[in-house]
Amino acid sequence: MAKQQGKVYLGYEEEVIGDKNQTLLNYTVNKIGGFPDWPPVENLQLSSKCPLCGLHRLLVVQCYAPLENSVYHRTLYVFACISPNCWIQSESWLCVRSQFQDNSSSQSSTTVVMPSTESNMMWCNGADEWDENDNGDTANGNVMNVDNASPKNGMQRNSDEDEESNSFELETVEQALGNLQVFDAHNANMSPVQGAVGAIGAPVAAAELEGGDEPGLVTVDTPTAPGNDVEALLQQTAELPPDLRSRLMCAPLQFLPKFIYVEEEWRKHSNNDDRVTELLNKYKRENAEIEACGGGDRAGGGGSEDEPYEDAAPLHGDKLFHAFLTRLRNNPGQILRYSREQPPLLGAPLPSAAGSPGAAAAPSACARCGARLACELQLVPEFAETLRVAPTNIALSHLHFLSVLIFTCSQSCWQPNDTLVQETVVFQQEVV
Repeated sequence: MAKQQGKVYLGYEEEVIGDKNQTLLNYTVNKIGGFPDWPPVENLQLSSKCPLCGLHRLLVVQCYAPLENSVYHRTLYVFACISPNCWIQSESWLCVRSQFQDNSSSQSSTTVVMPSTESNMMWCNGADEWDENDNGDTANGNVMNVDNASPKNGMQRNSDEDEESNSFELETVEQALGNLQVFDAHNANMSPVQGAVGAIGAPVAAAELEGGDEPGLVTVDTPTAPGNDVEALLQQTAELPPDLRSRLMCAPLQFLPKFIYVEEEWRKHSNNDDRVTELLNKYKRENAEIEACGGGDRAGGGGSEDEPYEDAAPLHGDKLFHAFLTRLRNNPGQILRYSREQPPLLGAPLPSAAGSPGAAAAPSACARCGARLACELQLVPEFAETLRVAPTNIALSHLHFLSVLIFTCSQSCWQPNDTLVQETVVFQQEVV
């Protein structure tokens, strides 16, 4: 997952790492979860405990990211605490960078070879065919039965027609009721007063039908006020299962380990930008000529100056979030984005020094050398769907996010006695 000028690389969930793959694991492998594969460095020490709650953190992702014209193997390790109160805090996340020069290799005096798209899949050469694992609808379980599908608009229209039809029929039936008496079928042997008690003992309202020799009873449930504050319930955070918490207090656990497949981001119309620009300019020229001739209010099907198209604001009004989702959908299934040259894909603004009180400002400079920080790695919402706590492979409902942004030193500063260097993590919660 090495940097190339101006390119963005996307990561996708791949095969689960089983016993047969253990011999392939090392610090040059891109993977989800598992335990970190450290380079063979002496005196490498890292405390995995969360500074907020003291529980052991889990490895979220391991990313091999060597630099051009460098003699170092370079790997990023990202950890997080899965305690509900800590997961959403940037302080509970940790990213460390390792750099290792393999002196035993023939490349010790030369630069590290950059991994390519093909080399990222070398580990699975000769593996079984995974027809169902195509990063598509089948892999995600999104199977649609077309025969049973019906458009939402059609459903809404049918519902409106049914309401009008039912309204007319109810008036007709009410006129024809006459002397009909209505009783509760479950309380047919009871008196009307006894029958006015609900199945759970709660009193219910009674109404009489007019026009009969004897009064009839219709039982109507009395509405009750909600006993819970729904808004407060939504803001509550569930606790970890007791057995999981006790295990994390004693030793680190792991997410179910999986390989990550990497490819270059594909941008729509990337090869036809000149043609698109030409058509757009032609459209603007024709529009300007029509407006100059007084045809701005024409009733035809052409566009107008106020016609909303791609630049129209979404219904929810959040253009940034709308652009974020649109870009992700261009390459469905992506779980992470990697680039040292391109800015991150933001779904919400980064915190600034002049932002809300108490909010930490977005990082700007390396704390060690003062060089500019760059967002090198970004975990996107789909990544959270891949996380399962091993060995039971349970999914925790609170493990979600909008983005996890990893900011690293643009100079990748390193001292001869360094073993691990801590980088900066910014956690962005889901947009609600």
